[in-house]
Amino acid sequence: MAIISRKWAKRIGIGIVAFYIALVVIFETLLGVAQPQAGGTIVLTSFSDEGEPIDRVVSRLDRNGELFVAVNHWPRAWARRIQRNPDVQITADGETWNYTAVVLEGSAHDQAAIDFSVPIAFRFLTGFPPRYFFRFDPKADLSEVNDIDSRTIELAAQYGANVRNIESNGINLRIVEAGDGPLVVLVHGWPESWYSWRHQFPALSAAGYRVVAPDMRGYGGSTIPEAIDDYNIKELTGDIAGLIAALGEESAVLVGHDWGAPIVWQTALLYPEKVSAVVGLSVIYRGRSQTRPNLPLRQDPDEDFFYTRYFQEPGIAEAEFDAHPRALIARLYTSRSPGTPTHPPEVTDTRASAGGWLNRLGEPVRLPDWLSEEDLNYYTEEFKHAGFRGGINYYRNGALNWDLTPELAGAKVSQPALFIAGELDIVNRGATAAELQAAADPHFADLRGVILQPGIGHRNQQQAPDDTNRLLLEFLESL
Repeated sequence: MAIISRKWAKRIGIGIVAFYIALVVIFETLLGVAQPQAGGTIVLTSFSDEGEPIDRVVSRLDRNGELFVAVNHWPRAWARRIQRNPDVQITADGETWNYTAVVLEGSAHDQAAIDFSVPIAFRFLTGFPPRYFFRFDPKADLSEVNDIDSRTIELAAQYGANVRNIESNGINLRIVEAGDGPLVVLVHGWPESWYSWRHQFPALSAAGYRVVAPDMRGYGGSTIPEAIDDYNIKELTGDIAGLIAALGEESAVLVGHDWGAPIVWQTALLYPEKVSAVVGLSVIYRGRSQTRPNLPLRQDPDEDFFYTRYFQEPGIAEAEFDAHPRALIARLYTSRSPGTPTHPPEVTDTRASAGGWLNRLGEPVRLPDWLSEEDLNYYTEEFKHAGFRGGINYYRNGALNWDLTPELAGAKVSQPALFIAGELDIVNRGATAAELQAAADPHFADLRGVILQPGIGHRNQQQAPDDTNRLLLEFLESL
């Protein structure tokens, strides 16, 4: 005699299957609410597969120096979670990383499996091993994902600032911003990033200013155009003018250091309605050259090596620096920071034929007091990602910049202006404040000071942040 009838066995079987399906659906929903907990940026990406739109959640993950993309196989619940809260955590191999979600469209992914931890209950109910929950693509294009990375977000937050992307002059600029009030735009030089202004964010925002520092084109998380011509002065000043407009402001005070100084001086000349006042650090404005600059593509082998001439031949300097980004930044920053000891350089032959730049710079005995290992690590990672080509291309447009700006002949900076430099900054070659003032005066209508900071070198906003902030605030308050 049968213990249970066929009819009831069928009903029980259907019930078990229905219960199993219900549990899977419940766990999918729960994963969307309390998702499991790799480094970088979480991205909700949409792409088309044979005409059908598909959503996936993608994350950057560094594993043993290799960069992967994680794509989950339960997208609907994750998509809901991302939409509700862009701050996300994922756990891999017992470690947890924090992410901030951004939207990336148009990406397709060739997948390769790698294990990823998921709740034991989920594995039991579904029978799926972890490798079916996540898959990784080592070949995915991360150019847009890298625009906002978790390390930049964390560092910006330490200085009371936020990170976002903004479109200006037809490109994307990653900006870091803090505070409310009149807009102050900080423009970095070479080889730097928004991070060179980290000490200015707290001071200026606390004083009632809206402070914005972009990664300039070719740097960090901003667009990196291919063509050398795309780094000419009209494009660079157009980026700043476009940024002011994109931020919803009619005008701004501009502050520029190193290469950023020529950019802000010439933005003030080319877009006077957008610039209410201007400050240059390190590089003073001496007016438009009367003759067209014309650096040869290659140095004469017997000529003395000079870095701006070394930069002219495409592909040479950037190949040297891209191969050793940390060494280049550590040696360059230290050599421009008086008082910090270095070992003797490996190359002492002054002729261009003796090689590139890196071995002409002595290795630091220690880092400058103003540059921590954390600072150096961040700069290094930024240039590992972006490379040095973009920034070097600024130096390759001297003749084109002259050709594009005939209207600047005899033009004066009409806005209130200030110049600040370290007394020991090698850019000014020992010139006194009076000598610099005399050289600049004919090209300014309202130059309110030429200030040299005693004992300070090239990167004065980092080496002497308190004094630089004091001078900037005194100038801003005078407006």
